[in-house]
Amino acid sequence: MKRTPDPDWISARRLAAARALRAATSATHLERHRAGFGWTVRPAAGSILASTRIASWDPEPDYFHHWIRDAAIALRAVPLAIAAEPEARGFWLEAIADTVRFSLRISDPSRRGPATNPLRATTRQSHEQFLRPDGELAGLAGEKWLEEPRFAADGSPDLEQWGRPQDDGPALRASAVMALIDALPEVASPDTDALVARDLEHSLRVAGRPCIGPWEEAPARRSTFTLIAEWDALDRGCARAAARGASAPAMRAAADRIVTLMQEARDARSGGWRESVEAPEGHFDSATVLAILHAGRRDGPFAISAPATRATVAALEACFAALYPINRGRGAPAIGRWKEDVYFGGNPWYPTTLGFAELHYRLAAMGEAEAFEKAEAWMGLVQSVAPDPAEPLAEQFDRRTGAPVSCLALTWSAAAFLEAAAARDTALQAMAGAR
Repeated sequence: MKRTPDPDWISARRLAAARALRAATSATHLERHRAGFGWTVRPAAGSILASTRIASWDPEPDYFHHWIRDAAIALRAVPLAIAAEPEARGFWLEAIADTVRFSLRISDPSRRGPATNPLRATTRQSHEQFLRPDGELAGLAGEKWLEEPRFAADGSPDLEQWGRPQDDGPALRASAVMALIDALPEVASPDTDALVARDLEHSLRVAGRPCIGPWEEAPARRSTFTLIAEWDALDRGCARAAARGASAPAMRAAADRIVTLMQEARDARSGGWRESVEAPEGHFDSATVLAILHAGRRDGPFAISAPATRATVAALEACFAALYPINRGRGAPAIGRWKEDVYFGGNPWYPTTLGFAELHYRLAAMGEAEAFEKAEAWMGLVQSVAPDPAEPLAEQFDRRTGAPVSCLALTWSAAAFLEAAAARDTALQAMAGAR
């Protein structure tokens, strides 16, 4: 059983992840025909596919869409992709500009949705149940565009039924673009300013309301993932305004309200963050930890090292260590989403398992040397179930065998690997400097 990762495997897997991220971005050479709907889609420049795989729930899911959340997570990892593949820098600078323009176009408040679903005439009877209702499409206008979780890769509205509204996407996108400008100042432009302003205005408008959560499961609720994403965006927006000599009292007040609201999601027994304000005691979700990672704070209520973060991580570790057969004998267990998850059988996910590795690498970089060994065990686990860097990282791996499950090439998984590998570099540098 692999306990620590091979540095050569990490290097090869990092390069493969960077290339996978690039392949999903502005994939204008691809074409997706959904025969059941009579729907052909060609990605537009600036779109970021959640997966480049052509699948039709047979059984692999169809993720050939531009998800706002997934695209924001991918954008956040672009500087790491450039570091892994420096020769692609020119591609990425152009792609970032295209993605910002694409994002402005799909969220343009002056757009109007179609009066009727344009696929109605070409859809087979077997697929009619999946068509989005005409009334929903006709109602798309103004801020409603910012409530959409995903779009067709050509920028047209999503014509299939899905969970709405979702509020995590614009908040994550605002934070990602602000982080990109910090890392790559040359990408700053009037367009980036306009997109950040639009996303922050939306986050301010909806902060703290119930909505569909990050895993797109009903009912609408105040998930801690979404609340932390909103808080992070608004807090960063305040800092951005201050750096420009301005103030943002409304954003500050909204961010502070979220901190207060989050106390209602505190688990009384463990002290961790429950899945949502509405969740019962003892109900945790790894998405909460991912939101804390995206915020990346070293202090404050949602810091990586905060007591509530540690309690949430410990509760999830204990849950999955007992739940998955693949975790027998492991000190660092494969991590899923939540205990009762049944999607594709309910398995460990690559983004969550890599997220737990990243978190512990970050703790090691902050001086907690013992966290490094545990992070290495998680990365070693990933190597044991995905040993060949030539094979893309899937969405999940089987809870018993480790075989790839569900989507077999997930862009989010590639981004998660880049983040974890970069956190490992930082930890190694910090520990070397401390000697």
